[in-house]
Amino acid sequence: MAKKLPQYSEIKNLESISKTDGSGITYEDLIGTWKFNSVWKKGSEEIDNISSSILQVFTAQLELKENSSQKNKVDFKIKNSISFGILSITFNGRASLKGKRPLLPFFFENLIINIGNFTLINKSIEKPEEKERPFFSLIAISKDNSWMCARGRGGGLAIWIKS
Repeated sequence: MAKKLPQYSEIKNLESISKTDGSGITYEDLIGTWKFNSVWKKGSEEIDNISSSILQVFTAQLELKENSSQKNKVDFKIKNSISFGILSITFNGRASLKGKRPLLPFFFENLIINIGNFTLINKSIEKPEEKERPFFSLIAISKDNSWMCARGRGGGLAIWIKS
């Protein structure tokens, strides 16, 4: 069954509410695997069909897991990956929730490229300074936790569907 996703105008309205009142998104809401659905480039009201299609074909997904080594329960283990057939590219790192909107700043600690079960590359990545880290400004999550929308540091807008 297809999930009803918000249209651009609805997302913009949710974003205005989020800026003033916060999104209400909690740590627990974010735990899980989120499959990329669609993206709008900064300043555009139209879905970027090319980028969206490429990211769907390459099964782009974002996974957030509880970071059990942290007691304050606002930190995550983050995995951002794409796969195409037997090829997979995965970035692993850390993320956290900040503020009432909230922001989800993150950084990656390593890159893994696999062909099937064979690892071609497993490389450490230098941790960026805090002010240089990418982030998602979390706009909204559906009442049934089936989709989430956020704006990235570069201004693009994205929707993910929970797997």
